[in-house]
Amino acid sequence: MTKPNPIIIFLIIILIYISYLISSLFEFSNNLQNEIKEIKPSNRTLGFDHIYVVNLYYRTDRRDRMDKLASYLDLDFDYFSAASRYDNSLFRKYGYGELSPSRRACYLSHYMIYKSIIDEGLNNALILEDDVDFETNITAITTEIHRSLPDYWDTLYIGHCYEKIGKLVDNSSFTNRLYESVMPACTHAYAVSNWGARKLLEKLDPMVPHDAIDLALLERIKNKEITSYSVHPMPIIQWKSEDNPSDVPESLDTYFSLKNSTLQFLGYT
Repeated sequence: MTKPNPIIIFLIIILIYISYLISSLFEFSNNLQNEIKEIKPSNRTLGFDHIYVVNLYYRTDRRDRMDKLASYLDLDFDYFSAASRYDNSLFRKYGYGELSPSRRACYLSHYMIYKSIIDEGLNNALILEDDVDFETNITAITTEIHRSLPDYWDTLYIGHCYEKIGKLVDNSSFTNRLYESVMPACTHAYAVSNWGARKLLEKLDPMVPHDAIDLALLERIKNKEITSYSVHPMPIIQWKSEDNPSDVPESLDTYFSLKNSTLQFLGYT
């Protein structure tokens, strides 16, 4: 009786294993597609599936101002209850790590939004902090950005701090152009895709964070772990005024301006 050829047996095992891997990949892809809702983005969400606004429950002054912006710009905001630096129960659950309580709370707030993007089955979402100002034509600007945005992206910085200008992506005639991100700091106005949220949840550790959330993202972008784009000049900036103190006292005072500020148009100084 002829003995089975061990090489043929080995090749058969390899083929079976490869077939299993391909089948698993297709199943994962189908499950991912099934988890994402079919949502038609609109101008009321600036072309994204959703707009989150990070807001502390006691900063009603900021929520009132954001409500006025939403009304004038005809936008839909979903206020996401931010983690508070005074919430000891939250810190008992997650620990303090190496960060101050305020930076720890900010980190957890953004981390929980990434989870919400997945849980809600969103394709993507724009994340805003509650101290922002917009160009008055922000809807037209973001419409043009979406035309230029590649199909695959993890994060998109519509607002940032001290970002270097990377490689130009679009051929738009608009002033606000799309570039590859280099080192975008700050998290007052950026979008995250569903796949980007999954990556961030995998790469970030809410139990022992070593950097503020914006620096943690910046490091992943710099190391090419996530695919990111930035808009220059910024059409969304942080609003700075004497009566608008930061909820993260350790943050740097950054002052940027807009060509046509919506808040100034509404009478804020």
